Amino acid sequence: MGIVPTLTIHPDAVRDLKLLMASDRSAAGKVAALLQQAKHDPKIIDSLLDHDFGADHSAIYHVSKWYEFWNVGFNIWRLKIWTEPKGSLRYRIVYAYAPKSRQYYVLAVVNRDFEYKKDHEATIRILKAYRDLGITTY
Repeated sequence: MGIVPTLTIHPDAVRDLKLLMASDRSAAGKVAALLQQAKHDPKIIDSLLDHDFGADHSAIYHVSKWYEFWNVGFNIWRLKIWTEPKGSLRYRIVYAYAPKSRQYYVLAVVNRDFEYKKDHEATIRILKAYRDLGITTY
């Protein structure tokens, strides 16, 4: 039996969640609940590298690669939580995967308004956390 994948919340994401709790308690609760469930549910963990998992609303969330960085070697993903009947939370969970250790790192919980711009403060912070964790690029 190999290494069991695990999910760790980076301190930056913990701060994001605390700030979100102060500004949008309902959204923060949904994010926190999903992250807590993911830590203990292998089905969720297994879906985190399945690009477009849940895109058809078959799950309560949608997984996708952050292609701009994926295409240059970063193993960075984003997750949106669906809301009923057809929308999604305004916040995205951004995470990375370290294949050697089978470790998932939640790097940020950010408002989708940052539009994944390369020069946005959130993006710069996410890339710094990725590098600081020593996650390899491919």
